[in-house]
Amino acid sequence: SDVKAISEIALLSMSLDPAWTYRFQFAEDYPEEHKENTRKRYDEYLADQREGRFCIIVAELHIEDKTKVIAFAIWQLPRSRLKAIDEAKPHIVKPTSDRLDRKDASPARMKAFRAYREYKWHWFDKKYGEKHLSLTTLATHPDYKRGGVGTALCCWGIQRAISDKLEAITLFASPLGKLLYTKLKFIEVGIVHIQVEGEAQFIKLSGM
Repeated sequence: SDVKAISEIALLSMSLDPAWTYRFQFAEDYPEEHKENTRKRYDEYLADQREGRFCIIVAELHIEDKTKVIAFAIWQLPRSRLKAIDEAKPHIVKPTSDRLDRKDASPARMKAFRAYREYKWHWFDKKYGEKHLSLTTLATHPDYKRGGVGTALCCWGIQRAISDKLEAITLFASPLGKLLYTKLKFIEVGIVHIQVEGEAQFIKLSGM
């Protein structure tokens, strides 16, 4: 199924991404839980796609009579602003994959990582409202990187934005993906510094 293929690509590709390994600090210690939580994560995205909040685009490789998913992109569609997770409102149901009691993740780092949502609101959602398309995830199987697949998935979004007469395409890039987006003429509007108080390690996300 698509969710299995997408989850497998995410586990292989995202393990190279500093933003992923920063949050899921104990993935190697709890590999089965990490695998299951990743599957749940993309199950949730598929459910949101059915509700019209996201669009998941996959790139497939056809070999003889077989088809293999080798990359995917997840786009947040206009008119589908996400509800922020508010710790003061326990009645808001949090996504299963976003739980802070995950064994494979650092609770403090996951909470710190959520800070980017505030920047997303101020830099993009507030400015463009329903007139922008947001790239939330782009992942390519390591065996097929640098083959133009990621570029093709980005170009899908660019063409969609043009056809829908949107004003912008927005995203947050980790160091792993920033080079690609820069080549595609995305412009950096700011940097989010994510760090847990008292820790030396940190990551930076570029709002583009």
